[in-house]
Amino acid sequence: MLTLSTKYYILFSRQCQFFIAGENMETYDKIVREIRRFNRFYTVNMGFLNSGYLDSNYSIAEIRILFEIKVYKVCIQSDIVKALHIDKSYLSRLVQRFCKKGLVEKMKSDNDKRMTKITLTAMGIEETERLIALTNKQIESQVRGLNSDECDKLCNALNMIISILGKEEC
Repeated sequence: MLTLSTKYYILFSRQCQFFIAGENMETYDKIVREIRRFNRFYTVNMGFLNSGYLDSNYSIAEIRILFEIKVYKVCIQSDIVKALHIDKSYLSRLVQRFCKKGLVEKMKSDNDKRMTKITLTAMGIEETERLIALTNKQIESQVRGLNSDECDKLCNALNMIISILGKEEC
């Protein structure tokens, strides 16, 4: 039986798997500090905390949801809940808002009338593509001054982060 003591800590990852960090807790404390430092830098640097991300009327969560619907083309809300680890009630409210704005439409599934599919409207596709272009411009402005070696290092570092922490498809 595992107990919490000064030697053993149970740490939970995003996928709710656990591992035991015994004597190396200082290492994990350092990792936590560095990830938090990076998150503070990145969220401010990329403008994620602005109320209108990309000088738009959308939050970053809303933009990400529109992007996911675009990727799926036609999906059910649970697909987005799983992909983004987002609260289903919150998602439902945002999808309703998108429907009122004419960005998203809902339709009953032919196979299961209890299931509602969602997809972007023509206006939703246009708006999502505009937001993607703005995002790309923002990122380009952040990396514009990097030389080829720095770009390679940055790409390798980003891929390393995903491979170590994400273990998910990109």
